Amino acid sequence: MVKRFILQWHLSENCNLKCLHCYQESHKPVQLKYDQLVIIYNQFKELLKKLNMKGHINITGGEPLCNPYLFKILDLIKKDNDLISFSILTNGTLITEKIAKKIKSYNPYYVQVSLEGGKKTNDYIRGKGTYKKIANGIINLRKQDIFTSISFTATRLNYKEFPKVVKYARKYNVNNVWSDRYIPLGDSESKNLTLNFEQTREYLEIMNKERNKFIKKKNNITTISMYRALQFQMTNDFAYGCTAGDTLLTVMENGDLVPCRRMPIIVGNLFEKSMYDIYKNNKILKELRNNKIPDECVGCEHSEMCHGGLKCLTYAIYKDLNHKDVGCDLN
Repeated sequence: MVKRFILQWHLSENCNLKCLHCYQESHKPVQLKYDQLVIIYNQFKELLKKLNMKGHINITGGEPLCNPYLFKILDLIKKDNDLISFSILTNGTLITEKIAKKIKSYNPYYVQVSLEGGKKTNDYIRGKGTYKKIANGIINLRKQDIFTSISFTATRLNYKEFPKVVKYARKYNVNNVWSDRYIPLGDSESKNLTLNFEQTREYLEIMNKERNKFIKKKNNITTISMYRALQFQMTNDFAYGCTAGDTLLTVMENGDLVPCRRMPIIVGNLFEKSMYDIYKNNKILKELRNNKIPDECVGCEHSEMCHGGLKCLTYAIYKDLNHKDVGCDLN
């Protein structure tokens, strides 16, 4: 896909699950009316036109399939398919054959489904029976030849189970598996889920071992993406650079704008100021676009691309962006 401006849009926090590590837990329930959602959509179009860019919307929640206006929003995007593409980020448990066919009719770029490990671990984190329901959802998506990706959030509870996720993905002909580290946004208990330095290194090694193993497999359609922060240290690929505040913005269910869902710094509300005005004038977004290299990273050969690694994790731990990624061992 040609580089586009990405909007992660949380249509609402309504969800049929109650996951252990959910980033939505502390939010007060909000469901905007359809007309309000249209205002947000039109503001994104205005931003794209003023920046002379094409756009991509990752539609999420909560669970987007719990939102009564999901397909009405997809109708809008379909009319603007020369300007905006879209993907759906879902827990996968509500994707029936009928729903998969309907999603296919809108030509999504991909559908992302979350899985947290083997059956026991996944169902502990996401709820009893979800492991099987996710598989059924994936089967229905692949029957429609929809590009399907599995997202795995690495915590202290599950990071060693990444190979089980890859095995599951291959069994159900998932196109892609990717993973990133858990970001603690809640209370002190949530911080206990965060990988420490040693666990981060082990997790990256596990990912790379799986990636190398399946590169050589014949008749394997499942790729393992390692393009997130620090993963380049294992693959020797180009360093990942955080795009939050630059070519990535996130809209929360009440119209609040944040650089990224995992960096919950409210920079404005779209019912008070337009997305373009906030983007151009907000001090924090300007700082993020400036890509200041943390003091600890000055002199590192990767700093011009990496910019300090996972900025949302740095902010969660220090409430300050001027630190290198806590999982990095480069000097």
